[in-house]
Amino acid sequence: MANLLSYDASQLLVFLLVLIRVGGVLMTAPIFGSSNIPAQIKIVVILVFSLILNPFLPSPTVLPEQIHHFLMLVFSELLIGVTLGLIGKILFAAVEFAGAMTGFQMGLSIANVFDPASMQQVSLLSKLETMIASLVFLSLDGPALVIQAMVRSYQLIPVGQATMGNDLASMMIQLSSGIFSIGFQLGAPLIIALLITNLILGLLSRSVPQIQIFVVGFPLTLMMGFIFLLLGMPFMVQAIRIMFGLYDDQMLDAIQMLSLP
Repeated sequence: MANLLSYDASQLLVFLLVLIRVGGVLMTAPIFGSSNIPAQIKIVVILVFSLILNPFLPSPTVLPEQIHHFLMLVFSELLIGVTLGLIGKILFAAVEFAGAMTGFQMGLSIANVFDPASMQQVSLLSKLETMIASLVFLSLDGPALVIQAMVRSYQLIPVGQATMGNDLASMMIQLSSGIFSIGFQLGAPLIIALLITNLILGLLSRSVPQIQIFVVGFPLTLMMGFIFLLLGMPFMVQAIRIMFGLYDDQMLDAIQMLSLP
């Protein structure tokens, strides 16, 4: 077992690189990277995981002799950690985008709340769906999948041997674009239902001009939105479960792309 109290350049180098990769994962991954968790607790968790993993990892065969070589190793380890963490963040961003769209259609965009996690104003419905997604993520052992992917990354990518190819860049672009496609798929049923409701209100206002449509329209749209949201909640949870079911495979694909020469 590595003794970190003794000055050994290879041991200290491996521990520092492990600390950077583990920190990159846990600072950006869902749940672990939440701003609701104090920074002191995050530092302790990162340090504990690094101390656990460090004794089982081999030292690099070639130690960097110049500072820029060492900085390249640091960057590569940080790249692996941030990549694994951002995959989950992108999935949560898709859920938040779906909530923002449906909240806008329901007229809840005027009633935003302050989200301490993102330090900005977010839709009420977006906050609700994000909380539901967090519960689904925990029910699927999402944090365990993150830790498993982090440990697996050392099996496929030893310390200091990461590469960034065009396949990884295209994968991250595809996942980022998935924020909009997945968000539209999650919010499409409610958006279509509210669109039909607004269409009916428009036809009603043309056929019966005496009705004050602006007085009736907003509460009716809001009520129908909550009814459709309640009825569609089981289907939305199932869709989120399917989305997170692919999370482990997406992290494995990212690790394999980073391990390619």
